[in-house]
Amino acid sequence: MPKPRISFLNQDEIENIHHKSLEILSNIGIKFRSQKALQILENAGCPIDWEERSAKIPAEVVSKALDTLPHKFTLAARDPEKDITCGDGELYFTAAAQSTTFRDLETRQRRPSTSQDLIQCARLIDSLDTVQEFASMVVPHDVPPDIQGLRALQISMSHSTKHFLGGGQLKIHPYVLEMMDAVLGHRDRLIERPLFSVVINPVSPLQNSEELVESTLAWAPYKIPIFLQFLPLAGATSPVTLAGTVLQANAEFLGNITLYQLAEPGWPILWAASAGTMDMTSGRWGMGPEGALMTLALIDMAKYYKIPVNAMGTSSVDAKAIGFQSGMDTVFNSLLPILAGVDNLWGPADFDGATLVDLPYVLLASEALRQIKRLIEGINLDESRFLFDVIEKMGFQGEYLGDPSTKKYFREEHLLPDMFPRESYEAWEARGQSEEQMAIERVKEILRTHEPEPLPEDVLKELDRILAAAETELVG
Repeated sequence: MPKPRISFLNQDEIENIHHKSLEILSNIGIKFRSQKALQILENAGCPIDWEERSAKIPAEVVSKALDTLPHKFTLAARDPEKDITCGDGELYFTAAAQSTTFRDLETRQRRPSTSQDLIQCARLIDSLDTVQEFASMVVPHDVPPDIQGLRALQISMSHSTKHFLGGGQLKIHPYVLEMMDAVLGHRDRLIERPLFSVVINPVSPLQNSEELVESTLAWAPYKIPIFLQFLPLAGATSPVTLAGTVLQANAEFLGNITLYQLAEPGWPILWAASAGTMDMTSGRWGMGPEGALMTLALIDMAKYYKIPVNAMGTSSVDAKAIGFQSGMDTVFNSLLPILAGVDNLWGPADFDGATLVDLPYVLLASEALRQIKRLIEGINLDESRFLFDVIEKMGFQGEYLGDPSTKKYFREEHLLPDMFPRESYEAWEARGQSEEQMAIERVKEILRTHEPEPLPEDVLKELDRILAAAETELVG
């Protein structure tokens, strides 16, 4: 069945970027700042500058790491029917992550986010067939920073049945494992049922913090999937040219996966391959057409390496509220990477440079993604679908509505809109609701009626106990 697809770089361009990336790693290297990481790299034959805390990585070491990098892996969900096979060619969506503010459903005012807001996010995402993976969409500011990652995991396990994408400092790892003991029965089951992935954000250009690296390496025995996200900014943390930023981002990816494959061969990694620009008039992060072009190039590089890849998706970097700009960003930022064959996309997403979540926008963006997903399914050109006999029978009559073929095929071929009803002007006027108002009411209805499959009461109590113990021991 033909599906609409685009490719951007040709084979010579891809191989040129690859070989130049290898030169960067062998001649310049990457700072890891972690003695443990540098020791792993030295043991593999990488020259180490212990004073600078950096490693130069030979091409043959990178090549061996790419050979062990999985092309496909499972992201387990609390409900096994919602497991994701990452890298199987099927597109899946992940809710936005780590916004610091929330637009209140009642007052419609922007304010610091709370645990209750994150619970609402979890329940809404759990109800949406469009979105397969939940992330900590907002930061729960009502708990101390040291345990916010743990609180987000607890909320995800309690209020969502989908795979969770999160993070957290090294100090919370023991408590995370205790929570997995409670939910899975024993932490060792994480190896076969990884209910969560970890987001890591190395710093451009070409460096990592000690805390980030050692926190990630602590998950090696369980092969917890890594969501490896770089966000280089052309003109700020990467070269001003788009080609230079693509090259640096590709080298950063290869350097980081080399460390983690040396630490644990076969460790599942998803490359979040996006890049942005620094707006030279405001100093703000921007995406725009330049970000889209760089993302397309990086998706092609991921396809060259035959590994799963993510792109930014529906985030509206500059919009502050639901409107034409946010709608344009949703479609523009999603459609191109989806047509390029991305495996995973952030979305439904957020506003204002990933700092604001508004649940009605999440719902509206979800409808846009639903329609884009139908677009990439393409056209079924099986002989039975040409309906030649029906065309011959009808001739010049326009009466296909009553033909049995219409009843047989229309639900398979035609996507019926959910959030944007096709209606007359009079019906729209009588309804008297904007898209935003309609989405607000729909979100409220979902939150009133949708109840994710609950955990057993004793498990919920154990999660509460673990969180309380972490707060006492880590916060005081």
